[in-house]
Amino acid sequence: MKTKSTTFKIGFLLIALFLNFGKFYSQTNNGGVGINTSSPNSNSVLDVVSGNNNKGILIPRLTETQRNAIAINKPKDDGLTIYNTTEDCFNYWSFIDDEWKSVCGQLGKSVFTVDCSASKAMGAYVKGKELTNSNYLSISVNVTKVGNYTISGTTTNGYNFYGTGVFLNTGTQTVQVLGQGTPQNIQTDTVDLTANGIDVTCTPPISITVLSPSGVYTMSCGSATVNGVYKVGTALTASNTITLPVNVSALGSYTVTTNTVDGISFSASGTFTATGNQNITLSGTGTPTSTSVKTLTITSDSQGGVSTTCSVNVIVVIPKKTVLHIGYETAYGYSAYTGPSRSLMDSPTNFGTTASSIVKYEGFNHISLGNSPSSAALQTALNNKPDIVIIGYNYTPNTTDAGYIASYLNKKGVVIALTDDTGSAQNLLRGIYSDPTISASYGGGAGSVYALSNNDDPILNGPFGDVRGKNWGEDASTTVNVAGLTSGFVPYSYAQPINSATARTGISGLRNSSLNFIWFGDGGFLSNENANGSQYPSITIEPFVAPGSGGYFPVQKSTYGSAGNGYAAGSMQVQNSILFANMIAWAIKQAEFSGINTQ
Repeated sequence: MKTKSTTFKIGFLLIALFLNFGKFYSQTNNGGVGINTSSPNSNSVLDVVSGNNNKGILIPRLTETQRNAIAINKPKDDGLTIYNTTEDCFNYWSFIDDEWKSVCGQLGKSVFTVDCSASKAMGAYVKGKELTNSNYLSISVNVTKVGNYTISGTTTNGYNFYGTGVFLNTGTQTVQVLGQGTPQNIQTDTVDLTANGIDVTCTPPISITVLSPSGVYTMSCGSATVNGVYKVGTALTASNTITLPVNVSALGSYTVTTNTVDGISFSASGTFTATGNQNITLSGTGTPTSTSVKTLTITSDSQGGVSTTCSVNVIVVIPKKTVLHIGYETAYGYSAYTGPSRSLMDSPTNFGTTASSIVKYEGFNHISLGNSPSSAALQTALNNKPDIVIIGYNYTPNTTDAGYIASYLNKKGVVIALTDDTGSAQNLLRGIYSDPTISASYGGGAGSVYALSNNDDPILNGPFGDVRGKNWGEDASTTVNVAGLTSGFVPYSYAQPINSATARTGISGLRNSSLNFIWFGDGGFLSNENANGSQYPSITIEPFVAPGSGGYFPVQKSTYGSAGNGYAAGSMQVQNSILFANMIAWAIKQAEFSGINTQ
């Protein structure tokens, strides 16, 4: 009891002193109280005036932990106010929302840490050149409490960085802190970081090299090389670069950048130390968002009125496709499910994710229906929507089968058909073209050689070689030719062999101009019994060559063809494997961008 009485007296004395020194005046009008004023605002119960206009008012200052320890009487404490020193802002208790609110914003101040190792300065910095939107700090942060943030970066060289915003989610994320100002001196600057008013120490610190004014140079974009592998959803690394040849005529700095396309961009900056021809390496950043070929515009800061823009293409790896094979599963590779033709498809030299792969592609899922599937089995397999179908010797589709294949093609499926049976070819082409007048007949025999057209076409002139005006070779059986087609196709070869004097008419190879369909009239188009893919010694059979010693890369068969029409036996060259590799490259592209599973 004695302790309580003493405490009461001391408290009473403090209140009396506060009233005396603060010049409190109780007003009869509405009970208003004024501090340092004899006329408090009539609408206020407390009117505080700074006598010399040099003081403020302090309310209780609590950490967030201390604030949360208050035992809230919900209906009576509505509007209770404190200053939260943790978030550096006023808070009040809201009865309606049943929580503490911040007047700095609904979310209050965020809590986060900076990952210095993943933070860096972006853009080029040149003496006397004002910063633009391309000059910013890319700051990686780990947010543990959502809310407002302020990040700044300062230098002593005429430019700084400042950014503010709101973190709506916790976790790792990246913030762009824009720069402003103009670098004054050529030097390397250290950026001093502050996050929500707290200094951030990075070891090593974020540094920026300020360059001299730009030199004069021209770019050779036609000789630019895109390096590395690009995959959707995979961030670019140090291996993802563009090597750009330039010719420097006047020394100075350089800044070369690209626009951002589908999430990726490239840039380089530095100072030329010599004139003449040399290379600039542009480093990539970002993550590809699609498999489309990205045409990037390269822009330089070269002075002197030279061209400062050009373009380069970046190819992104295409995801795996499912291939349905129909035909004999033998060592000859008739349907590409076995043999050297399968090895060609599975070789990362040809179709892979390495920087040196001809086609940037993740590979195939292979499925086989064998040589003679039932119509029901075919329908089921096609309804499962394989990306690509390859047909080889000696599958013989009937009219029902042809209808299923035509329906699959009309749904944007991809079919490569290599057949040498007249009935099969007739059924297939009649079904696809909806034309009952199309007919098929037998033509040249084993060792027949057919001239390829000069059309600029992705099969005749593709990533594995330009075979326009060259030849393909018939295997051991007899070529099938079709007649009655008047439109809707790109001819690859006609019925007349170059090594035969017997007159023949029709088409022996074609691509449908509106559907994803290729046909050649030889079921043994891919034939080669050598497991290693090397050239088979016969000059009239097995025209396919893709040596394992070269990564199963397709090459021509150098000695082929039966004698006739002025040609000696084995004096011709045929390009079956190159044609097939180009077909597969085309099929992959069609399946990805215009296929049955294209979204």
